[in-house]
Formats: sequence, C-alpha cells, structure tokens
Amino acid sequence: MSQDILIALGGLGLFLLGMAVMTEGLKAMAGDALHGWLTRFTHSPSSGALTGTVATAVLQSSSATTVTTVGFVAAGLLTFPQALGIIFGANLGTTVTGWMVALFGFKLKIGAAALPVIFAGAMLRTFGRGRWRDAGRCLAGFGVIFLGISFMQEGMSGFQGVVTPATFPPDTLGGRIALVGIGALVTMVTQSSSAGVAIAMTALSVGTVSFSQAAALVIGMDVGTTVTAVMASIGSSQAARRTGFSHMAFNVFTALGALLLLGPYVWLLDIAVPGAVLGSPELALVGFHTLFNLAALAIGLPLANPFARLMEWLVPDRGGSLAYRLDERLLREPAAAAVALDATLRDAFGYLLGWAGRRLGSGAPAPGLAPGVVRQDLRDTRDFLDALNARGEKGRYQPSIGAAMHALDHLQRLYARLQQGERSEALLADPDHRASVASFRQLCAQMESELADGLQAATHRQLHEFVLELDRESETARDRAIEHAVAHDLSVAETGRRMGGLRWLQRVSHHAWRAAAHLGGFEARESSEPLTGPA
Repeated sequence: MSQDILIALGGLGLFLLGMAVMTEGLKAMAGDALHGWLTRFTHSPSSGALTGTVATAVLQSSSATTVTTVGFVAAGLLTFPQALGIIFGANLGTTVTGWMVALFGFKLKIGAAALPVIFAGAMLRTFGRGRWRDAGRCLAGFGVIFLGISFMQEGMSGFQGVVTPATFPPDTLGGRIALVGIGALVTMVTQSSSAGVAIAMTALSVGTVSFSQAAALVIGMDVGTTVTAVMASIGSSQAARRTGFSHMAFNVFTALGALLLLGPYVWLLDIAVPGAVLGSPELALVGFHTLFNLAALAIGLPLANPFARLMEWLVPDRGGSLAYRLDERLLREPAAAAVALDATLRDAFGYLLGWAGRRLGSGAPAPGLAPGVVRQDLRDTRDFLDALNARGEKGRYQPSIGAAMHALDHLQRLYARLQQGERSEALLADPDHRASVASFRQLCAQMESELADGLQAATHRQLHEFVLELDRESETARDRAIEHAVAHDLSVAETGRRMGGLRWLQRVSHHAWRAAAHLGGFEARESSEPLTGPA
C-alpha cells in the first residue's frame, strides 16, 4: 500500500512537472502573439471571453492569461468589464486540458509511448534552435504529463477494494458540498486545477470514487483555483484585487449552479447515450466540466458590466500612489510587467511635467501627491524594474527594459531638480528669461496632454530644439549676467542666484527631453552639446 501511495504521488509530481514544462514552451512559442491578440480582439466582454478561452487553451495556463489581463487593465489597455470576459473565458479554456487528458491518457492510453516522446522532445530542446527548442520543451512536457498519468493509474489501482466510493462522503447534497470542499483543498495544495481534474479522472477510472463524487470534486477544484488567486492578490494592485475577487465570486456562483446541474446531466446523458457514464466515465466527467463552465459563461456575459460596477464599488481605488499598477505577480509574465511598468513611468512623467509647469507658473508645490510619496513611488518603480531585469526570460522585452531604465534615471533626476524651489524662484525673478520660461511651461503642458495617447514626435523635436537653444544661450549668459549686475548694482550672491536659475532650467528641460525620448521611442542620442556641470 505504501508503495502504491509513493507511485501515485510520483505520478502526480510528473504530471505537474509536465504541465509546467509544456506551458513554458507554449508561452515561449505563442505567448507574445496571444498577448497581442488579447488587446487587439477584446472589444467587449463577449469578445474577451473568446480571446480568454483561446489564450488559455493554447497556453494551457489560466494563471498566465489572468496575470497578463491584470497587467493590461492596470495599464489602461483593457477596461475592467472586458477583462471580466477574458477571465470568464479562461475558465472554459482550462477544460481543454481535461479533454486532452481524457482522450490521450485514458481512452488512447499513450502512457507507453510517452518515453520516446520525452526523448524526442529532449533532443529538440538540446540541439534545436529558436522555435525548435521551444517545440522540444512542449513535446517533452506533453510526454511527461502522460507518463505521470500512467503512474497515477498504476498507484491508484492498488487502492481498488480498499478505497471505495463508500469511503468518501455519500451522494447527498451535504456529501456533495463536502466533496466540493475537498476538491478545493486539493487544488490549493497542488496549485493546479488541471492536476486536480486528472486526479479525479484517475480515481474514477479505478473505481475509488463514483461519477457524482468525481464531479463534485471537479466543481470544488474550480473554486479552489480562485482561492489561491485571492490570497495572492491581498495587498496587491487594485486591478489584481478586483480580478481575484471577481474570479472567486464568479466561480462560487458557477459551483452552485453546477451542483444543481449534476443530477439532470447524469439523467439526460444516460438517455442520450445509454451507458456513457459507466462505459466512458472520464469523457462524461470532462463533458460535465465543460458544460457547467459553458453555462456559467452564457449566464455571466450579459451581466458582466453590472458585475464589474459592483466589484469596482466593493474594491475601490485606494489612490495615493503612482506605482499602484506594479504588482509582483506581474513579474511572472514579462509582457504584462512591461506594459504596467511603461504606464507607471508615463504617469510619473505626467506628474513631474505638471509639477514643472506649476513651478514655472505660480511657483506652487507639486499637485496632488506629497513629494515624499512620489520619491517612494520612484523607488518602488526602480525595485520593480530591477526585479523584472533579474528574470532570465525577459526575451524580446529586453530593449524596452533598457529604455525604462534610462527613462527612470532621468525621471529621478528631474524629481531631484524640481525639489529645488529656490532655483525656480530665482529663474522667475530674472526678467531676461521670461520668454524661455513661458516656452518651456507651454511644452510641459503639451507633453502632459499627449501622454495618454502617446507623445508626438513634433513636440519632442520642439523640446529638443529648446534644449539646444538653452545650451547656446548659456555660453554667453555668464557675461550678460555680470554686465547686468554691474549696471543695476546687484550683489554677487544675487547674480549667482540668477545664473543658477538658468542652469536649473537647462537641467530640468534636459531630463524632460531625455525621459520623453525613451518613453516615446524617439531617437535616443544625447545632445552633441553636453551640459556643463553635474547633471
């Protein structure tokens, strides 16, 4: 008996390992394209359900789809109702794994062929290049999955006659609810609803549970996968919390409906296909899993918009931070992390442009947030960027990470300059530079208004020309400032203050120009006439 337990546990471990390897290979092959499709083809909750189903079916991971969706909502690329459609569709997409396991693992029983499949995948992974390497990883993972199922069947077959349906809660409403709880617990332990469904199928195939008991376990596994998501979202970004709680609420309602649907499903299936439950219990089980998720999708989609408003009311925006989009969960999906990071940097840039405009207008302090909060937000952004850069699977996002590093560096320097209120006051007191002040203030307002839809190249060129003009002006500014001081009896200290004001404007405009260049993807060369003195 102990040996059977070890074999079954080893089979489960192989299944989980195979799912992880295959999912990583699929993400490497098709992940970027699917992430693009999520935003390109999601226009409503209904279209979101379709893209969510397809993405999850292809990636074999609802977590990857959900985390990417969180990042896109945080960045403003998707609305929350659209994201709900994707999340609802991801539930249906997970059933594809069940069909794959039922057809290949139990009906065709390809476990014996798994070893040569694993060998072929390993060879492709070792000697292949590019897509072939990723395909090898997918193939090896596929083989390991069914090798794991074969071991699970072998291990659980030792429980025949020892563990029977009578061992589990009876087939009553109370018993089914208890089994739902057991199923949820299994998913929380394995961190994979697909593994839970495979366990239920295996137990059903060897007769340790009845069909109704296996179905109740599968219902609970759909609930369990959202409990871990909610726990992970606590203390996370607003988008992550709303997504996690919405997913759990939807799956709890789905579970209640599935419990009511179970009896009629067995009755109707026996009428439509006599003996199906006994002859092909694994296919009947995955058919039930698909049916109740499809029914939940059909009922949930028309209610997506009011449900989204309810969740927005229950999980309000905490506000008070520029870095609210940056959630550690996003680091698992570089596409979502890069999008959220870019949106955060743009928010920070917009805030600093508004602050610069106020500094050069009324001289008022930063709008909205306290400067100390902004300083911490920039540090949090730096930490998130460091964590993203430290991950090995950055892939094609490496150039955008480099641009983000450049942009963040200039934003931090711009923040430090804007803290120097005495410099801006000296600049405003100097009548010789009023035209330059007005021009830069106008450019700040123009760029701030463009950030939502994308910085314009024409505005960036104007800012570049302004920076170059200031550099040329600074070459003669010292002589003119001294002449002005002599003519108007100004002190040496006052003259130094006015000269410092011009240098301050040079550096502020320079950092704004560089940040805009990296955030807008414009020509990233530094000025051929570098600033003098420390940056």
